[in-house]
Amino acid sequence: MARIKSSHRIAILLYIATTVLLLTVLYNEWISRERMRVENFMLLESKLEFIRILEKRNGDLIQKLQDIQNGGHQKKEIEDRLAPYITPVTTRTLNTNQTSKLEVIPYSLGFSRRGIFYQLSPGMVNNEPIAPANSNTKKEHDEVIVKAVKILNEDSIDHESYSINDLTYGYSRIHETVGTQYELYFRSKNTFKHIQLFRPFAPLQKVQSQTYNKQGEWINLIMPLSGRIDTFRLFIEMFIEECIKKDKHVFLTVVYFGIPGLNEVKGILREVELKFDFSHYMIVEKPEKFSRGVGLQSGAEAWTEGNVLMFFCDVDVFFTVNFLDRCRLNAALGAKVFFPIVFSLYNPSIVYHTRPNTPTWKEQMILRRDTGFWRTFGFGMTCMYRSDFMFMSDLDMQIQGWGGEDKKLYHKFVQSNYNIVRAPDNGIFHLWHEKFCDPKLSPAQYNMCLGSKALGEASHSQLGMLAIGELKIENKTLHLQTNTEDDQQELDYSSMD
Repeated sequence: MARIKSSHRIAILLYIATTVLLLTVLYNEWISRERMRVENFMLLESKLEFIRILEKRNGDLIQKLQDIQNGGHQKKEIEDRLAPYITPVTTRTLNTNQTSKLEVIPYSLGFSRRGIFYQLSPGMVNNEPIAPANSNTKKEHDEVIVKAVKILNEDSIDHESYSINDLTYGYSRIHETVGTQYELYFRSKNTFKHIQLFRPFAPLQKVQSQTYNKQGEWINLIMPLSGRIDTFRLFIEMFIEECIKKDKHVFLTVVYFGIPGLNEVKGILREVELKFDFSHYMIVEKPEKFSRGVGLQSGAEAWTEGNVLMFFCDVDVFFTVNFLDRCRLNAALGAKVFFPIVFSLYNPSIVYHTRPNTPTWKEQMILRRDTGFWRTFGFGMTCMYRSDFMFMSDLDMQIQGWGGEDKKLYHKFVQSNYNIVRAPDNGIFHLWHEKFCDPKLSPAQYNMCLGSKALGEASHSQLGMLAIGELKIENKTLHLQTNTEDDQQELDYSSMD
């Protein structure tokens, strides 16, 4: 009996132990499942929160895009917030602080209502005209033109309305430390309207708006000359077309050196006087050897009718009537002088070697890579008032013949408080001509002459084709002149800056 009770106890204990063990296993499995479910729920919540964050960000981006597309509302708010922190820019800020010729910033881009027609490389290293400007540059200048028209119409006191079609010319240049400067000229009925805008490294702000009434202002064109009668005849053809027939307010002063050719020059001008009833000219006779500096000084002194706007011009420099407008607009009495960068044409026998006849001077006046280059080293063509020239000139009368006096005059203005407008102009051209460099010139002048001769013959590609014999010129013989041992010296291109 005792043995039976003992076996029952053992069975009961085994049953209880087995039950507890089974319950423990079941409990642990339940706990594991619950833990996994909680972890999955937390992971799902985390993913949902991440999705909600992305949706919010996308909503913000969509709203910003809509604001930009709906008229630039945010741009106006940004401009208003930045305005108190922008230092106002004046003409003094943009036009002074130059102490050397290298610090004069050229207007490196020119445009009109038809688009951008030239752009110089930074530092004016590349003198060739480039391909049309890219879309971003065009978009920038379209904005400037629209802004200028809006300002002119808002500021108009005589209720005169301006449009994009009234834009005649524009310049722009970049001041590396402050921003981009824009000069725009609009034509009204009888006046020109000049507006100056500036884009700092921030929104555009108005600098200045002026009205110029330069309609009918006389220009005294002063030309030093010695010989070169055939070229002078061509120049007079151009002068008749652009000055006598179109502009009608240009006085011609010819300062002639020497005796040979003087009667021919007088005869040519007398024919013009009789045929076109043109008497607005004079000849200043100089018996001594040619000196351009003496010629300019003598031509300025010969004028006795008070102050006048002067244009210094050479016999081989041709221009359009539109250039004469820019000559007037870019010179201001006691304040501003204009030193245009002339487009120098290559040898037409090379440029137009496939044509049976050389094109006329008018047909050659084209801006292209293969027709010429910007004459960035030349400062001889300039527009300024007589009183400004007489005050600053003091030209070196000891310089004989070719070159040098123009740089000295330019340097004097650079070191003064005058605003120098130095910009390429698409309406003034230097025609190619045979150039003889006299070995008797000073070393500096002789090197300048040789450098100019080398640059002005043809483009790099054309000279290369000639050198390898791929470009044939009918009935033409090109001579490559080398220096003798006594004259051998390296060309100093720095002297041409």
